[in-house]
Amino acid sequence: MTIHAAGDFGDFSLTIAVSSPPWYQNCYIVRHKPSGEIAIVDPGGDAEQIIAEVKAQQDKLGAKPVDIWLTHGHPDHIGAARAVEQALGVRTIAHSEEKPVIDRASELNRAFTGEGQDGPTHLHLFEGEPDFTLGGATVKTIFTPGHTPGGVCFDFGGFVITGDTLFRQGVGRTDLPGGSEAKLWDSITRLLSKLGDEARLYSGHGPDWSVAEARRWWRMMA
Repeated sequence: MTIHAAGDFGDFSLTIAVSSPPWYQNCYIVRHKPSGEIAIVDPGGDAEQIIAEVKAQQDKLGAKPVDIWLTHGHPDHIGAARAVEQALGVRTIAHSEEKPVIDRASELNRAFTGEGQDGPTHLHLFEGEPDFTLGGATVKTIFTPGHTPGGVCFDFGGFVITGDTLFRQGVGRTDLPGGSEAKLWDSITRLLSKLGDEARLYSGHGPDWSVAEARRWWRMMA
């Protein structure tokens, strides 16, 4: 795993933890600087390193882990959730439409890697597109089905975590159970319509880019 600071966005500080092969998945540690509250988004693997980074922020900055937030429930995005829950005393939050995907994550992981996988044990499901708060700051949920039935993006204002809905010049696959190309296309169009040009998009794999860049690319693709 590699861990690096992506920078500050107003009251939020963003750290990226990229998991080991084969997934190279981006887990995001988002800290609300005034309050110290932390959300861990998509802890896909390498639980010990994610936990160590959060604890380091606790020790150095007085940070407080609050929740795990899932953009979706594929095994490369939830592989460390149970261990992080247990070590940090947090729960896992996901969209209700994603429950079947989370329930089958171990089966899907076995198909890809030959091994099963523990899922989260403290799962809290939500409906629709609720606003969440982190340290009193509002974080918007944008429902983006297509890659999975209950995929969501988290809009922190200056940046958006898109999971596997939208990558830099790429989109999530739709050939796994519950995927829908038509829904994904609609979701990406709707997502980009809601965001300002300067916001940064951080995906489940690979580098970030701006909404303006994504919008120009999407006009050529859609």
